[in-house]
Amino acid sequence: MGAALHLAHVTELPTRKRKRKGGGGGGGDVYDQIVARVYQDPRMTPEARELILLIAWLTARDPNRFDENGNLNRRWRKRASDILGEYGHGPRKQSRLADLLYADRPRYEQPRSSWDAECAAPMIRRKGSCGQPASRETYTIDPETGWHTSVFFCRRHESWGEQLREQRRREPGPEPIPNAGGLLPSYFVGSDSHTDERLAAWARLYTEAAVWKRDRLWEPPKAYGLCADDWPTPGQDPIPQKARLRLVLGGDLDGPR
Repeated sequence: MGAALHLAHVTELPTRKRKRKGGGGGGGDVYDQIVARVYQDPRMTPEARELILLIAWLTARDPNRFDENGNLNRRWRKRASDILGEYGHGPRKQSRLADLLYADRPRYEQPRSSWDAECAAPMIRRKGSCGQPASRETYTIDPETGWHTSVFFCRRHESWGEQLREQRRREPGPEPIPNAGGLLPSYFVGSDSHTDERLAAWARLYTEAAVWKRDRLWEPPKAYGLCADDWPTPGQDPIPQKARLRLVLGGDLDGPR
């Protein structure tokens, strides 16, 4: 990601020889299936789609993916960064690769609030809530999922809103289940003895992209991991792992430099 962010050294591709003529297909089938999965995935975002398709093309279809000895080039990130390019002016140009990685960082995103919410404070002399136009907002935390639910109140019920905040300070709840990002590891990790190493490499990629975007608060989810395929969805059964097709970006894992 530009001269300052050397993501080209984090995860490297496995070495494999170029197929000889007459030796059958060379990965096109996997590429085609990855493309089909991307466009069928309801979780897909424009940023994740752009980067996943590019990585799949670089590993399976790029005419320059082989070196002079017929080996698959082990580092795809510099090639991706060169293709995606930079933008902006001044000494610190912005990196499109950093943008795409940062957009896919695993995280929990609270749903946006309504601008015309009503006060939800319970009334004492009658049943139901206040119902007046709200001017303040706080949230409650689900004790199982950690997800947030916005709660609105008017100026008259500020003390009630403060009680909710105090309850949240006493009972902060569990780490929220992530509901955004995490698609790249879902497509490019695989399941074998090196899975943990590859996930650690993706964590370094996300962290470095966050720093490049001046977000020093982001950190990988501790309880649920990086891979969106592994996150539980409340009220739904998890997707069986055997149903997921992945390309493996493995090889030597040396971390960012």
